[in-house]
Amino acid sequence: MIYTLTLNPAIDHIILTDKKMELGVTNYYQDEYQVIGGKGINAGIILKNLEADVIATGILGDQNKDLFMNKFQEINLNNHFFLNHGTTRTNYKIKNLSSHQETELNGLGFETQIEVLNQLMLFLESNLKKDDIVLLTGSVARGIEKDIYQRMAKLINQKQAILICDASDELLLNVLKEKPFLIKPNLEEICSTLNLEFDSNFKLDQIKKMISQLQNLGAQNVLLSMGAKGSLYFDNQQNIYQVGIAKGKLINSVGAGDSMLAGFIYGLYKKLSIEKTLQYAAACGGATTFTEWLAPKESIELLVEEIKIKKI
Repeated sequence: MIYTLTLNPAIDHIILTDKKMELGVTNYYQDEYQVIGGKGINAGIILKNLEADVIATGILGDQNKDLFMNKFQEINLNNHFFLNHGTTRTNYKIKNLSSHQETELNGLGFETQIEVLNQLMLFLESNLKKDDIVLLTGSVARGIEKDIYQRMAKLINQKQAILICDASDELLLNVLKEKPFLIKPNLEEICSTLNLEFDSNFKLDQIKKMISQLQNLGAQNVLLSMGAKGSLYFDNQQNIYQVGIAKGKLINSVGAGDSMLAGFIYGLYKKLSIEKTLQYAAACGGATTFTEWLAPKESIELLVEEIKIKKI
């Protein structure tokens, strides 16, 4: 079984306009829509689309849970969320269609109740089995301490399950102490976590040194996401794989990184070769960018063989 955890889900309220937004005056827009969000939820949906055995879990606000629950039911996503008093946060994303710029206003949402978090921990303790895959991903809601992923990781390791984490800064530094099987940062997140100055033109030797730091801190394998430049995979045997990208028209970048991670987890779940696993990772990420929301299986499968993998 695969478990994807989301401790800070969101409702993304998308506003579409072709005019520049001005502060202090009334602005008008053409269209709007809402989608459920959260890195673990996104990954869970991709895994469900790929027909893997997955349960999406985490914490939701009880006052606006219906948007999530209705969508889970509509797409038949197996889920087990725990309800916290208050509202799940809403993030407003204002997309300017003419300038292709996006402005975000991100909400804070509920203050987490300790008893709800304890219920989630008990659920994991009662259900995790050896060789299950657990994804800990994203930020955490208010009231949750920054060692939460480390605490969950201890439990996951005790159960002999496979720990995968996509986080940054203190959350990542703490969980590295438990030696996660895989982490999936980008260069900015690595620099932020290691307190380094970011440079968009890092050379491979510089990147290798940063990855080595992460592995010395506890990461076993690292999948480095580099957007349009593809990705690099560093395993625990000092091998490096260069992963290409799929070709297509960019429609939506939201959830692409989560989809990529889901593709890797799918390959791990199906016990595919590392090359095929990395192809699925890139195909899932690419397919999501070419669709309005999260990629269906058919779109993903069309791209898998297109992805070039090179050992360097």
